[in-house]
This record gives sequence, structure tokens and C-alpha cells, in this order.
Amino acid sequence: MKIDRLKITNYRNLEDLEIEPNSGLNLIFGPNGSGKTNFCEAIHFVSTGDNIKGSRQRELINWDSNYALVRMGLLNVEEIVVYLEEGEGKEIKINSKSGRQSDLRSLVPTHTFVPEDLYISKGPPRRRRSLLNRHLSQLSSGYGHLLSDYNAELKKKNTLLKKDEINEEFLEVLSERLIELGARITGERADYLKKLNQYLPEIYGQFVQTDEKLNLSYTEDGLIDRSQEELEELLSDRLERNREKELDRGTSVVGPHRDKFEYLLDGRDLRTFGSQGELRTAVIATYLAYLELYEKKFNELPILVLDDILSELDRARGEAFLENLPEAPQIFMTTATRSPSFRKLSGEFTVLKIQDGVIERQ
Repeated sequence: MKIDRLKITNYRNLEDLEIEPNSGLNLIFGPNGSGKTNFCEAIHFVSTGDNIKGSRQRELINWDSNYALVRMGLLNVEEIVVYLEEGEGKEIKINSKSGRQSDLRSLVPTHTFVPEDLYISKGPPRRRRSLLNRHLSQLSSGYGHLLSDYNAELKKKNTLLKKDEINEEFLEVLSERLIELGARITGERADYLKKLNQYLPEIYGQFVQTDEKLNLSYTEDGLIDRSQEELEELLSDRLERNREKELDRGTSVVGPHRDKFEYLLDGRDLRTFGSQGELRTAVIATYLAYLELYEKKFNELPILVLDDILSELDRARGEAFLENLPEAPQIFMTTATRSPSFRKLSGEFTVLKIQDGVIERQ
């Protein structure tokens, strides 16, 4: 799968950008503020229907316009269009027919990596939960539906817990449903971590001169290789112990929405003992390990969108990242400068320059 044609209209500062990108690596240079990040966001937007930074809809539209449009032509699909109009929401067209956001992920498997991702290892637990959810949703459409169902039931329960008068019978029904869904999510996450950790130590070792082993693990012990029934029992016990706390706080405090994960380097918590370089390397190694699992499952790699990653890495880690970058069918990588690390690139690649929202080949 590759993008053959891309036209971006009024998406942030990109008023009228059109390009026919090549296969392989497309290296995009441009000073800060030139539109590099907006270019990456636009690809992510038309590929997933999501805004990667969670900005409000109006912020995606150029201030001199009342609409934004990203049009993409693919090798096996004539055209995908995502249209955004101020005050009207989002419209998706696939070959001129109305489409759904869920259709996009299967048509255009794309994975975006932004500088903020490098801080996942150090940030709050929700960022590591989000990382796992993103990876698992790409690997299994069923996980995305499972997560959506869980969040819908969780919203109902939290609404109920905030009421002065609580229907105990309805609360019990919701809790039972959340236990069943939550155990399935926990099982999926535990299974993914087990597979991920088969690759993580070796990949991490390619970045650092050490024999220390990196793993990404549940903070809570004993969740790997558990049956659905065992996980439901664990969740049920925790829920019972925290019942009064939930009633007092008016919110659900037990379940996979509160799961915690930690990076361990030879058993030591990397958040406490790791350097900035080690923390960032852990995230990059996780990303590359995920791509190994993706390729193993689908026998191909997704389109990769890498926004200004090298600016956050020292030269040695930047070179190691380029040396270990898989040969995806198409890669878009942005950078503000021509880094010496690029000498580590192998094979042919296309060089593009973006300036003031205009892109051209070099």
C-alpha cells in the first residue's frame, strides 16, 4: 500500500499543496513553521480520520477559510477524501461514496510517530495506556471495538455514580459488564506485552552498548498468562474492595482505564533510574518492536509518518534509529536540518523541501 497522490487544501497553513510521493523514503526538509508538522498531520488525518494532537476542529482549518480538505489517491483505491467544514463536522468519501472512519484504518494502514511520543516512558500512566491502545487497535480491529464498548459502559457507570440516588441493581449490571469487557482488554494487553518483550531487549541493545534487558510490563504482577475467568475474578475482587471508594468519589477507580505500565531495565524502573537518552530509546525500541509484530501478522508494514524525530535524539541514537528503520512501502520523515545521521540511510530516497506551505522536489 502506498499513497500515489496527495492534495491538501486549507489544512492549517497548507492552503494548496499537491504532490505525487514516491515509494520508499520521502525525506522532507523545512525550517520550523514551514508546514512540516501540518503535512504529517494531514496524512494522519486522511488515513485515520483522527487529529493526532486532539485540537479543536476549527484549529485544523486555515483561518482564511471555512473548510479544509485532504484528498488522497492510493494504489488500489481510486480516491479517499476527508472534508471538514466549520460547524458542520467531518465528511468521508471513498471513491465518491460515503465512508466511515473505521473504513480508513483498513484501507490505509498508517502509523504516525511524533516528538511528543518520545516522552511516553516518563509521562503519566495514561500515555502508556494510550500507546498500547494505539498499537493494539492497529493490530486488531476487534480490540478497537472492545475498547469502544468498554468506554461506553464506563461512561454510563460514572454518570450513575455521580447521582444522589443510585440504582443499585443497574450499578451491579454495569459493573458485571465492565468486569467482562475489562478482563478481555487486560488479557489482550498482557498477551501483547508478552509478544512485544520477545523483541524489545534485542532492539534496545542495538541502540546502547549494554547487556541490560529492557521490558515493558504491567505494574501489577500476575496478569500474564491468565485465563478470562481468572482475570474476571481478579477484577471482581478489586471492585468489591474499592466499592465504597467509588461511591464516595463518584467515579470508577477499578479497571483497565486505570492500568499502569512501566519500563524496566534489568528489573529497575526506568522512570526513576533512567537517563533522558535511555527513556527516549525505550520508546523508539517499543515502536520498532511493534513494527516487527505488525509485519509478522500482516506480512507487510504500514505507511510510516515520522515527524521531526531526529531533532530529539543525539547523533548516535539518531544513526541507530535510521539503521534499524524497517523498509516500509512508504515513509514520510520530516526534519529541519540535513543531519549528519542521514549518511546512515541505505538505498534510494526522495528529498523534498517545504517552505511557507509549498512543497517541491530537490
